[in-house]
Amino acid sequence: MDIASILGLIIAFGIIGGAAYHQTHGNLMAFYSTEGVLLVIVGAICATMISLPMSNFLGIFGVMKKCFLYKETPLGVAILKLVEFAAVARKDGLLALEGRMAEVDEPFLAKGLRMVIDGQDHHDVESTLRLELFALGERHSIGKKAFAMMGNYAPAYGLMATIIGQVVMFQSMGGDISAIGAGLSVALLGTLYGSLFANIVCCPFADKLGIRAGQEMQLKELYLQGIMGIAAGDSPTALKQRLLSFLDGRTAIKVEETK
Repeated sequence: MDIASILGLIIAFGIIGGAAYHQTHGNLMAFYSTEGVLLVIVGAICATMISLPMSNFLGIFGVMKKCFLYKETPLGVAILKLVEFAAVARKDGLLALEGRMAEVDEPFLAKGLRMVIDGQDHHDVESTLRLELFALGERHSIGKKAFAMMGNYAPAYGLMATIIGQVVMFQSMGGDISAIGAGLSVALLGTLYGSLFANIVCCPFADKLGIRAGQEMQLKELYLQGIMGIAAGDSPTALKQRLLSFLDGRTAIKVEETK
C-alpha cells in the first residue's frame, strides 16, 4: 500500500476542507455546485474519453490502483535472489533451477528463467524480454498520459464554468439579485473545482504513475541483466558486481556485504 498517496490526499483535502469550514463557520455546502461538478470533473473525464480509445480509457481505473496499491520489490533483494540462482546454475547446471522456480513470483523473471532452462538461444531470450519491456513501457505511458490529459483539461473546463457563470450574472444585472449570486457561485466554484481536480488528483496521479513505471522498468531491466548473466554462466561474484550498478553507493555497499 502506498502510504504517501493516501496520506497526501487526506492531508490535502483536510487542509482545504478545514479552511472552507472555518471561513464559512461550518457551512461546507456553500462550496458545492452540481453545475460545477458536471462542467469541470465530468467534462474533463469526457474530454479524456474523446482523446483515448475506449479500451485505453477503461484501463485508467485499473492503472489508478497503482497509485495506492503497489508491491515494491527492493532492488537489493532482487539482486541477492539472482545471485543465488546464479550460484545454483554454476554449481549444478541450469536444469537445477527448475526446482527453484516455485520461489519466483515475478512473471517476467519466471518467463526469462524458463526460457534459459529450456535451452533457448541467448539472443532469442533477450529479444523476447526486450519486446515485453517495450510493450510494458507503452502501456505505462498511456496510463500516465490519461491522467495528465485530465489535469490539462480540468482548468479549461473550470474556465468554461466561470464564463457560463459570468454570462448568467450579466444577464441578471438590474434584476433578481439571487440570480447574480448563483451565477457568481458557479463562476468561482468552477475555477476552484478545476484547480483542485487538476492539482490534487490528476497531475499528482500522473507523476506517481510515471515514477512507478520507472521503478518497474528498472526492476525488470535488472532481472533481464541477471537472466542473461545466468544464461552466460557468469560467476555469482561477477554477476553481483554488475548488478550492483543499479544501486546507489550506500545501498550497494550494504548489499555487497550481504552473504
